Amino acid sequence: MTAAETDHFESILARNAATGPAAADETLHDLALDQVFARVGADSPYSSAAFRTPLSDETDVEYRQGVFHALEDARLRAIVETFLSGMGECVRADEETANAHYRYGLELWHLTAVAGYVATVEAFHAGLSETVPQLERSSTGWELLAQHVAAHRSSSGFEALRDEATRLRQRIAALEYNALIRGGKVTIAPFDDEPDLGQSVAATFARFRQGEAGNYSEPVRAGGMDHVQAWMLELVAKLHPEPFAELARFTAASRDYRDAALTSFADEVRFYLVYLDYLAPLRNAGLPVCYPVVSASSKELAATDTWDVVLAPQLVAREQPVITNDLTLTGAERILVISGPNQGGKTTAARTFGQLHYLAGIGCPIPGEKAKVFLCDRVLTVFEREERLDAGKGRLGAEIERLHDVFQTATERTVIVINEAFASTALHDARILTRDVLERISGLDALAVCVTFVDELSRLNDKTVSMVSAVDLTDPAVRTFRLERRRADGLAYARALAAKHGLTLEQIAQRLSDHAEAGTAR
Repeated sequence: MTAAETDHFESILARNAATGPAAADETLHDLALDQVFARVGADSPYSSAAFRTPLSDETDVEYRQGVFHALEDARLRAIVETFLSGMGECVRADEETANAHYRYGLELWHLTAVAGYVATVEAFHAGLSETVPQLERSSTGWELLAQHVAAHRSSSGFEALRDEATRLRQRIAALEYNALIRGGKVTIAPFDDEPDLGQSVAATFARFRQGEAGNYSEPVRAGGMDHVQAWMLELVAKLHPEPFAELARFTAASRDYRDAALTSFADEVRFYLVYLDYLAPLRNAGLPVCYPVVSASSKELAATDTWDVVLAPQLVAREQPVITNDLTLTGAERILVISGPNQGGKTTAARTFGQLHYLAGIGCPIPGEKAKVFLCDRVLTVFEREERLDAGKGRLGAEIERLHDVFQTATERTVIVINEAFASTALHDARILTRDVLERISGLDALAVCVTFVDELSRLNDKTVSMVSAVDLTDPAVRTFRLERRRADGLAYARALAAKHGLTLEQIAQRLSDHAEAGTAR
């Protein structure tokens, strides 16, 4: 393995690192994805950035999908968890080094950190070498990482670090001295080859042993040694100056002992682990998850049995069913116009539409049995918000301002999610304003979903598609939370509800007729 073979590994997050603009906070909030990404802590900046930044190249999406898929192999997952645990111990030892108040304490903590790093890399190399070739689906990311780790482990710098750390630990561990304690006075003296009294005592009482004794020794306190231990160590160093001088030289020469790519990997891989952990209970509940076909050229959408990634955990926790839906756009179709009764799942469907494109665009597996999704440059949202009295704009003014910002930013590659815009206006005004918005989106040729009570706009042009939230045919007051791809006439739900309560024109006329006949008979 030569160093040249590892030059191409830069990150487990992307091979080319080509990304689009970072998502705005309000977009993540509207899609409720901020609740998913909140699981990544502030100590993982690369993972946090990956959740917020869409990819702009199909090959990078495929790269991430391959990394995700490989991590579903329990063997590889265990290897990565062990690596992260080892690197975490190194970080803690480095923190102790930085916080050490005594010279030799600092140097010994550094030696501990280096030795832990060496062992971690050795184990990681062994695990990757065995597991990566056996993966069910090849992954460029893991293959390049395995090559990088192999090259790093076999490099002269790592071998020198490993050999020197091992030699120093063995030499310092082999140091012998006498500690004489009389009252409050402690004396460190050279070892004089006297017999080990501890072994003599143990041998004397060996015949009384009835089993292995427990270990009741106190662990070393986090935070380093106290002043008495530091003073004793200084005296030991005076007795054995040469190994401690070597330790000082080693500490100075190996300050940057960790490989930069592996340090970054320890942060970046959490992007995958956090999201897979989020999906795990939902998969266990039987919800389908898939790796979508992502295209930068085709704007067709075909998502089967998809669901809201944020609503689903709440329903699963309450042991309630999760309703899935199919979302499709074909040919010239670009805009889903969703209408129907209130509380029928329209907002959930719109949010799911945005989630599908956003998650697919950052290379994540998405909710659904199977899916084909367009690789957009960004997702923009316009959701109804509470009116801010201090803004002086009113709800309508705020919505118009937000839409203005959207059209200033949106391109033909943008996905736009509009939920109940202009609901605060009169029907006539809402019709005019929403029509103008949809015409602008059509002119951009952008993808969009629009939840509106002005259902006639679903027939605006050949780019608009009508979807209607359905109700139970036997009881119109019951929502099914399923969306049907059909023409919206704005009257079907009202007619069904009126029929349930006997208030259709025919039912009223029949009752009047029956009443008149009954009066005539009397």
